[in-house]
Amino acid sequence: MITRQHVRELIMAEPFKPFRLFLSDGSHHDVMHPEVAWVWGNRVFIGQNGGKNVDDYAVKQLSILHLTRAEEFPQTRSVKK
Repeated sequence: MITRQHVRELIMAEPFKPFRLFLSDGSHHDVMHPEVAWVWGNRVFIGQNGGKNVDDYAVKQLSILHLTRAEEFPQTRSVKK
């Protein structure tokens, strides 16, 4: 079960690691930076770029009740040439 505390720990982790939240409807939502996600009550809010204009943005509102799992993105190794 995913709790508010678990999501907060993912957001506040140092160093931060991008993660994906999965919902009971099968959808998923990515958190790529700690400053674009926050927990308020029983909801997680995720800010996203909404278009080509820098000022365009959207905020997704997810119910913690519907979170089924959270996964960190796998670490990618940089290739040196």
